[in-house]
Amino acid sequence: MSAFLANPNLKLIIFGGKGGSGKTTSAAATALHLSKPDPKKRILAMSTDPAHSLGDSFNITIDNKITAINENVWGLEIDSNELLEEYKARHGGVIKKIADRGTYFDKEDIEDFFTQSLPGLDEVMAIIRIADLLKAREYDLIILDTAPTGHTMVLLSLPEQMEKWIHLMDMLMEKHRFVMKTMVGRYRRDECDEFIDSQMEDVRRVRRLLTDATTTEFVPVTIPEPMSIFEIQKAIETLKGYNIPVNSIIVNRVTGRERECPFCSARSEQGERYMQEIEQKFAPYNLVKLPLFPHQIRGESLTEYAQILFEERKYTPPARAEVLPQVTPLAKGGLSDPRSESRTSILNILKKEFVIFGGKGGVGKTSIAAASALYLAQHKPDRKVLAFSTDPAHALSDSFEQHIGNHITPISGLDNLYALEIDGTQMLEDFKQDYRDVIDEIFEKFLGGSGVDVRFDREILQELLSVTPPGLDELMSLRKIMELMKEGDYDLFVLDSAASGHLLRFLELPHLVRDWLKSGFKLLTKYRGVVKLTKATELLLDLSRDIRRILEVFSNPQGTEFVMITIPEEMGVAEMGDLAVSVANLKIPSFHTIINMIIPPTDCGFCVAKSKEQQRYIQEIEAKSPDHAIIYIPLLPHEIRGLENLSELAGIMFGE
Repeated sequence: MSAFLANPNLKLIIFGGKGGSGKTTSAAATALHLSKPDPKKRILAMSTDPAHSLGDSFNITIDNKITAINENVWGLEIDSNELLEEYKARHGGVIKKIADRGTYFDKEDIEDFFTQSLPGLDEVMAIIRIADLLKAREYDLIILDTAPTGHTMVLLSLPEQMEKWIHLMDMLMEKHRFVMKTMVGRYRRDECDEFIDSQMEDVRRVRRLLTDATTTEFVPVTIPEPMSIFEIQKAIETLKGYNIPVNSIIVNRVTGRERECPFCSARSEQGERYMQEIEQKFAPYNLVKLPLFPHQIRGESLTEYAQILFEERKYTPPARAEVLPQVTPLAKGGLSDPRSESRTSILNILKKEFVIFGGKGGVGKTSIAAASALYLAQHKPDRKVLAFSTDPAHALSDSFEQHIGNHITPISGLDNLYALEIDGTQMLEDFKQDYRDVIDEIFEKFLGGSGVDVRFDREILQELLSVTPPGLDELMSLRKIMELMKEGDYDLFVLDSAASGHLLRFLELPHLVRDWLKSGFKLLTKYRGVVKLTKATELLLDLSRDIRRILEVFSNPQGTEFVMITIPEEMGVAEMGDLAVSVANLKIPSFHTIINMIIPPTDCGFCVAKSKEQQRYIQEIEAKSPDHAIIYIPLLPHEIRGLENLSELAGIMFGE
């Protein structure tokens, strides 16, 4: 079996995995390590995660500009909105011209529709940016730090999605080509055809690169925990379907057996069981094991991480140390908040109808959401509680230790708690098919076997939904919840959200899709007097009404709350701050911050070192959240799965 990333011909290395698994750290450390043997080799480390942490890992500000890390390593954190504006400025004129030639729509209408299909399309903008960088050949190696697993899979499927968008533009041009051939007997290619060809070639270049085992490698990053293992297993199956090569898997946060600390020993014993599972399930791959460090890996410590990653040195854990006094006092059952009003305050979510739990990947969102739903059901026996997930990588089944899936499922042991892992993708496909069927029926009646000119427009209207705003599948998930709220069968709704970067896009989607629908309605009105589009308009009107309802629910302080979850680490604090600003701007009520995974007191050298670092960040979180009630939750020595463990977590959270 070959050594880790031993192929000297690699042009693209992609790191992916569950939030909190160490993707960004691994990507940054790899970039620095691979830059050393050949100082002339130009390496670009770039992030496509909407909640960037690559700059934090390098301990340098990067943003959406290529920034020097060292003599031959550069960093880039993609800002999709800025890239969108650049793309529109560069190609907007050609897109207008294509649209003007192709349909009854005027330039402004079609520009609105195309551009409204792009906001939030961070993955597509990333693909376009990668294509541009590859075409320029300015870098010998690109190292990609991706979003958490579910959205990484979306990223890798985007060449196909972009081909649909380009195909739609080509359809718009096909009508013009037909007319010109009919009128003058021939058609001469111009800049519109060249633009379509160049866009298609860019996408195909990315597709070829992704599937070329001689130049590309995808590195899954996991930790010895069941949900992370499950996500990586699904990811590898998906990667096989796209023919994207995988040779090595990084197993991060592996605990040693030699520690005397009871807390560490319990976690180590648990980790060993999952390590055995990893070794069995991923036996064909090169497993690269990294230890659980007592400190954060960023800046200079990336070198230490890289040396262990590339097997140039071994890790030595810290020795026994004196117990460190904690900023946050401990009670017998776990961490207690010295400000008792925080415990009283968190009980206010019992009065809400809709509660959203959100934060960075790996902070414990699913466990806390599931524990809260359980607590609500136990303390409100007369009310029906529905816990649901819109994250493409669902984890509620794992938390409740029972299969849930895309159907409302009763949670065993309670008669008023239900769960749902919504398949928004299938709901979106059903919506698209209904729309296409309606358009087909309407135009068939109108055409009656003639009207070639309008036949082109029917095909175009049918294909318009192929360029819907990304994330509309997740919005369809919320639409389902709105239907359930309207029906009144459930009283309380608890949302286990995606990781913060994609959570923000999710929360912004109602606003984006509302604008997209306005553009869609403008297009449909162009056909008044030509065909009757009543049914198609009704479909979009229904969606528009549901979106308006979502916006009303999101902004209602009496019925809705967003609960911020973070951990006392640099990246957790940074993402918490960005998320808090966005939630406030979107006018979503938020009154509580949960600090999760706090190391309890011990004389273990590892735990003391980690705890000392954590306490600095606890104080920083408190300073950044003066208007929030703060709940402190300890790092437990066992995984949180099943009703018993969830009840224990709920007792700590709600002060019982």
